[in-house]
Amino acid sequence: MGQTQSARQKNDFSQGKVSGAILRMAIPLAIAQLVNVLYNLVDRMYIGHLSDSMAFTGLGLSLPVVMLVGAFSNLYGTGAAPFCSIERGRGDLDKAARIQGNAFTLLLITGAVLTLLGLIFTKPILYALGASDATYPYAASYLRIYLMGTVFVLISHGMNSLINAQGYAHIGMLTVVIGAVLNLILDPIFIFKLNRA
Repeated sequence: MGQTQSARQKNDFSQGKVSGAILRMAIPLAIAQLVNVLYNLVDRMYIGHLSDSMAFTGLGLSLPVVMLVGAFSNLYGTGAAPFCSIERGRGDLDKAARIQGNAFTLLLITGAVLTLLGLIFTKPILYALGASDATYPYAASYLRIYLMGTVFVLISHGMNSLINAQGYAHIGMLTVVIGAVLNLILDPIFIFKLNRA
């Protein structure tokens, strides 16, 4: 119980200096953003080592879809975070919890819909983005694997904003770092194993 009270005081932005609160939040958030940029670099790094240059083109064709998924996570997560913070500041924790619940539900439903539509319309989407008969198999292979994780990507990125909004920037940073490390480990396993197959 003492730890819970201590955590509440630490995340109470009405106490202490503003500069201290900004630094406590800004440093972990900056690290998380830097690590987030590495996601795209890691994929390109491993795919760049393949002998077939078409694989790199396939990754590039899938990027707009990846960005679309990121846009929805920002829409719900970054959109809900200020409202949640406002209600927490007013002391209305029930309304803040409802906002979080609504954001989570929207992320879940949107993730499922995007996955379903993406898997059904993979071919027309990729050809509309500029795929050719030569590059389509590479882009489709990457995109289908990515789409299978869309729900998890949306929830983790979207809810991360709400974690940060409550003052738990270190936990938000940790979730991003864990994902980046797993990406670093699993990318070569899946990319090179699938390439050999």
